[in-house]
Amino acid sequence: MAGIKDVAARAGVSISTVSYVVSGKRRIGAETQVRVRAAALELGYRPVIDATEPASARGTHVLAVSSPLRPYTDVANYAAFFFALATAAKRHGYDILLLMHEAGDQEMRRVADRGMADGIFLLDVLLSDSRADMAAAIDIPVVSIGYTNDTGNVYTVDMDFARMGREAMEKAHVLGHRHVMLYCPDRRAFIDGSNFLVRFLDSAMQRGEELGMTVVRKFAFGRTADDVNLAIEEAFGEDPRITAIICEENAAQMGLVRAALARKGLDVPRDVSIMAACANGSSARLADEMPMNPGAVCERAVDIMMEVLRGERHDVGYVELLPGEYCARGTMRARQVRE
Repeated sequence: MAGIKDVAARAGVSISTVSYVVSGKRRIGAETQVRVRAAALELGYRPVIDATEPASARGTHVLAVSSPLRPYTDVANYAAFFFALATAAKRHGYDILLLMHEAGDQEMRRVADRGMADGIFLLDVLLSDSRADMAAAIDIPVVSIGYTNDTGNVYTVDMDFARMGREAMEKAHVLGHRHVMLYCPDRRAFIDGSNFLVRFLDSAMQRGEELGMTVVRKFAFGRTADDVNLAIEEAFGEDPRITAIICEENAAQMGLVRAALARKGLDVPRDVSIMAACANGSSARLADEMPMNPGAVCERAVDIMMEVLRGERHDVGYVELLPGEYCARGTMRARQVRE
């Protein structure tokens, strides 16, 4: 069966040009479109032939979600975003096909070439993500819920994690905290370039330096109570004057952080203020939050996908960043001086 490469070679154009003829992501000259469609007819390549029909007539009414399940994946966040997408898609009459393999780019090609879905969402995005590159070579639209370094081939919707990192440090600074611990998930996620983690941490560290704060950054080696205790002990060993901890963790981990502080005889918020950042909004009873907003992000991503599938927009490369919203829960207070 002929593929997109065969059509591109026969028409004398790039693979991305064939993709754009099918998806309508970008305007392609009439002469080139005719040449591509003629090549598709000769080879029997259905996606180009079918592209002349209305999307509603040719669609599968299935949207794929590429969300690799990695060793360090936070299952709570994973589930929150997946079900938010599924709920939003269902309102438009679409089912969800979940792609979980770490070789997400190859899964995307398989789904597109076999006509298994009308579009693809990307979750758990890395700064350098091969799936964003693959979007140029397939003939269905891709909406990335995550801000890669190269956005030219996808539509992007995400939280503004860099802004959230700055605002978290500014909140601590306003409350008088000058010695802050940044507590982070598994180091592997940071090394891999997990979008939300790197953007938040880098901007928080930079803003802390600009404000003259002493910031200790600690990565957990795992997610057990012992791992949390070790990270807390190491941080206070480096800087005993820490009065605020900003954690990129979920509710379960925030509970372990509070328990580790209690073991040291430190009360929240009397002795140490704590904030949960970039979790899915489930830490309400445990800490002040600057959470992700899976519902809003996924709803917006689905809206954009629908607009693209209806042919209402062709601005591939579009980036939309949603601001975070600080939620006070009583665990971030003005600095208290400890003996």
